[in-house]
Amino acid sequence: MHFFPKCLQISIITNGYSKNYIHFEEIFYCKMTNNNMKRKTSYTLIFITAMLMNVIFSCTPKDVAYFQDKQPGTTALKDTMFNITSVPFKMRPGDKISINISSRNSTLSNQFNMGGGQYLIDNNGNIDFPVLGEMHVAGLDRQELTDSLQNMLRETRLVDDALVKVEYTGLYITLLGQNGGRRVNIDKDKLTFFEFMALIGDINLNAIRTNILVVREEDGVISQYELDVTKMKNVYESPAYYLHQNDIVYIEPNNKTKRSTTNLGNMFHTWGFWTGITGVGGLSLWSLIKSF
Repeated sequence: MHFFPKCLQISIITNGYSKNYIHFEEIFYCKMTNNNMKRKTSYTLIFITAMLMNVIFSCTPKDVAYFQDKQPGTTALKDTMFNITSVPFKMRPGDKISINISSRNSTLSNQFNMGGGQYLIDNNGNIDFPVLGEMHVAGLDRQELTDSLQNMLRETRLVDDALVKVEYTGLYITLLGQNGGRRVNIDKDKLTFFEFMALIGDINLNAIRTNILVVREEDGVISQYELDVTKMKNVYESPAYYLHQNDIVYIEPNNKTKRSTTNLGNMFHTWGFWTGITGVGGLSLWSLIKSF
């Protein structure tokens, strides 16, 4: 006479950490011999332990601290320690600038400061400057426009001792992602990414710090840069170390935040869930062992 073994089916739910998917692994225990049962029980306990360790370590904070590649005691200048890429702002159509002319003769200089010295660069890259008329300024940085205007006023003897000050106004960077979507106003042309982090109140703890995306459009060309703030060298040597006007910064939410948008959410990543599973599984296994 042949007997079919009595089987106990236990379903253990685990999470594929690197792939972000849920899979079900089924283990069947059949009532055969005591030795087989003991061996399968040992395997099961090892499997459950491994799953618990996976949950524990997957919940361990990683890549949160900044500058993990720091070298305390190093005294080299930052531009010799790192290959810093510094590309100054270039004025673009749509940018707003202010131009202030000063001189010992205020009567001469004031004629150039009418309207508060505020200018909007038109679609052709030009501004309409008092007395001098239309000027093409797109493609120039702030210092280049300062030097050009100052030389022009002095050489034409309109203002012999003219001092020119050019400033950007109304510039901003677009922030998207985990830190919220908004425009962040900037008022200088050498804003570092670390200064930008301070402006937004640091990066949210529920954000990924290793792949912050900076999207930049210049002369019709869109460039993308990825920053890892856990590595100082990565940020300093990126072309996005100095942010530019109209840059887009996207900060991605971490896996815990992403999972919270689903129905099951983070249930499978809680200590209570797994201790409950282990408790029920342990009682079931003990009952099964005693039945032999």
